[in-house]
Amino acid sequence: MTDLEKAQKLLAAKLMPLNVVSQKSKISYDTIRQYASHPERLEKASWKKVYTLALIYDDLVSKLIK
Repeated sequence: MTDLEKAQKLLAAKLMPLNVVSQKSKISYDTIRQYASHPERLEKASWKKVYTLALIYDDLVSKLIK
């Protein structure tokens, strides 16, 4: 799974509340909400934002597996 797919899945599946994602990623809540409402916008987001969201997804999945 690519970083973009991980970021989209994190937000689309609402695996954690958006305000928590915002706090963990240090990306504004409004931006996170826009990405959740319009996942295609992540395709034009900065690599850093996508990578940060993918890391949060990986961390969440690793906690669920344990």
